Amino acid sequence: MAKLLVATAALAATAGTVRALTARPAPARIEVSIDARFGSFAPHVIRANRGDTIHVTLRALDTAHGFKVQGTNVDITAMPGMTAEVTFVVDWNGGREWYCTFSCGPQHGTMTGMIVTESRSRD
Repeated sequence: MAKLLVATAALAATAGTVRALTARPAPARIEVSIDARFGSFAPHVIRANRGDTIHVTLRALDTAHGFKVQGTNVDITAMPGMTAEVTFVVDWNGGREWYCTFSCGPQHGTMTGMIVTESRSRD
């Protein structure tokens, strides 16, 4: 009987540990509206966890602007007064720069931003 109680207690403790090790936060959907105007994006930083889905709505407030995420196939252009949208899954850890791909004027080179990602718990 004592052996049965010890075995049952050990099994219960192990089950709790396994559940704790496999519990991860579910991926999130992050909605971001980015305003693009001569020389800047606002906001210029997006924070996410690996596995999250990011939906970007790009608004061109003055002239055409692009949004390309370095090292990915994410690449859209918004025309003046219009929006462009893209949805993608963050499949990296660390930072990835985004930048304007449309030659929008003398401050075009300053139009950058960053997507900063971290691993989910237990990734």
